[in-house]
Amino acid sequence: MPELSNAQRALLAPQGGEHPRDGAIVPTSNNAPFVNAACWGWALTGEYEHADNAYTAVTIYNSPQGAFRYNDQQEPIGLNPYFFATTDQIFEQTVPYHQTLAEHIDAALAGVQASQDACRVALLKLTACVNGHTVLDDDGSDVYTLVMKTSSWHGWDHWALGIRGPGGGDITYQQKVNGTPLSYNCGVVWDEHQPLETVIRLDGLLQPQVDMLNRVI
Repeated sequence: MPELSNAQRALLAPQGGEHPRDGAIVPTSNNAPFVNAACWGWALTGEYEHADNAYTAVTIYNSPQGAFRYNDQQEPIGLNPYFFATTDQIFEQTVPYHQTLAEHIDAALAGVQASQDACRVALLKLTACVNGHTVLDDDGSDVYTLVMKTSSWHGWDHWALGIRGPGGGDITYQQKVNGTPLSYNCGVVWDEHQPLETVIRLDGLLQPQVDMLNRVI
């Protein structure tokens, strides 16, 4: 997977420096179409993505074509077998995450927190994989992390990328929302009020993400 140089990571996560909540603006990130990228578009692909595309956060988490079957109140009532029939075949590395979801979905729907947590983590890992990321084990390197803030185990509210500075330095967050430029060196993941934070470790970034972050000089 593409990676940032140590020198670039030091700019994005300066050791011992200040890491303001809102960070600083990545040059040229206010240009269209990138400025219109949602938080998940940046975190998952590094680019603007239409919400209706096949593997966006909106499709996977919120649509009838995604991971869940919903009732009329838009509450999940089970997994969508058609979604997983496709992902199991095209993205074989996601099969273990599908298995985790299948094992825990009934208990999660019944309100068992441990199963809700298992589903929340597994679906985030699956979502990262189908968007081109390589997910590391939970005890793998934490140089690159994908962070999701949410109010529910089956949904999402905000996404960000975490980057650790060289030599085991500080972790800062690179994030945006639709209509804003990209911020780097943020001290926190936004939507701090959301009760759930899911963090997974990545083996590098995608090339559009590296290219954008290399604009910081």
